Amino acid sequence: MFRMSAPTTMSLLLCLCGIVPAGQALSQQPSSSMPTLRGGPRSVDEVEAALRAVQKQTGVKAASVALVRGAKTAFVRTIGTRIGPGDAAANEFTVFRAASLSKPVFAYLVFMIVNEGLLDLDKPLHQYLEKALPDYPEYADLAGDSRYRTITARMALSHRTGFPNWRWQTKDRKLRILFNPGEKFLYSGEGYRYLQFIVEHLTGKDLETLAEEWVFRPLGMANSSYAWRDGYAENCAVDRVPIEKVFGREFLTIPNCAGSLLTTATDYGRFLGAVLAGKGLPGRCRDEMLRPQTVIAGKQLFGPAVPAGPATDRVSGLFWCLGWGGFWSDAGVARFHVGYDSPEYENYTVIYPRKNIGVVVLTSGGRGPDSASPPFVKALIGDSDTPFRWMGY
Repeated sequence: MFRMSAPTTMSLLLCLCGIVPAGQALSQQPSSSMPTLRGGPRSVDEVEAALRAVQKQTGVKAASVALVRGAKTAFVRTIGTRIGPGDAAANEFTVFRAASLSKPVFAYLVFMIVNEGLLDLDKPLHQYLEKALPDYPEYADLAGDSRYRTITARMALSHRTGFPNWRWQTKDRKLRILFNPGEKFLYSGEGYRYLQFIVEHLTGKDLETLAEEWVFRPLGMANSSYAWRDGYAENCAVDRVPIEKVFGREFLTIPNCAGSLLTTATDYGRFLGAVLAGKGLPGRCRDEMLRPQTVIAGKQLFGPAVPAGPATDRVSGLFWCLGWGGFWSDAGVARFHVGYDSPEYENYTVIYPRKNIGVVVLTSGGRGPDSASPPFVKALIGDSDTPFRWMGY
């Protein structure tokens, strides 16, 4: 078991959350040209024009994008308008709902806990509890099904627990194990939520506290949180009214590792830079997080369970790692994650380790999960061989 010291408190530059003109560059973006995955670089003016054309084409109300080169964010732009009276311009501090882009950040946190020796990726998770898992109210539905005893953190992070995506999406709205854990791949927020339950139990701290101590503060992600902050209301691209109408007024205040992250493209770019540069995690931890775990034979990412075949570093198809999906491209093996929730929020992130490039796209007020991410990614880095249709975009 490899270890690292607990993160030390880092001094942060405090940013005033006043309005910045839409599209204004931050001081960390001095470059006059942008890299592409194929061909030569393009000018910043060319990229900005392409982004605005995509916004007009897709009809999104607001979009924020970041491009990372190595450990540094090379480019950030935010366009459109934020929630609130009038048509106030969105800016670099406008907070978006990241949806499932929450999962890679949580995986990074989990590996910090693994590195401390507190969690073993392959130890059955129920063994960290004082009582049988069904004795906890949240997991009472599993009484009589002993298969939960085989579920590990590795299975949870690679979507092989046997749990559905969310229990409330099943006919009886109860949690069930749909297949023997480890045998198939089925995208599952419940699997992540179970691992969050264990992590919080192990550490005696809630997810938001852990993320702040281990990820947000050390990486300078000052505007990120797994739960709604009152200050977000002043500058956000999140319309709370329809969300709370469907899920209740407390929904956005409950930290959920699988989908509640609120963030900015600037902050998420800092996270991508840390992953690319190996910041905060020993190399062996980062490599294990990004190592292919299972190939995915399904015709689409979100669908029925498919056999979970073993993956190797030479896997040539679509695969899943620990917290990330993966695909092959001419630019090398990419790691990605999708993040959409209802038609209004569509997000995407990808890193190309061989090229040392990372991208995040956050949008709100769009028309659906097939409208925004592909053209925004193309506007940023050109053609990318990305299997967007398979991903659900």
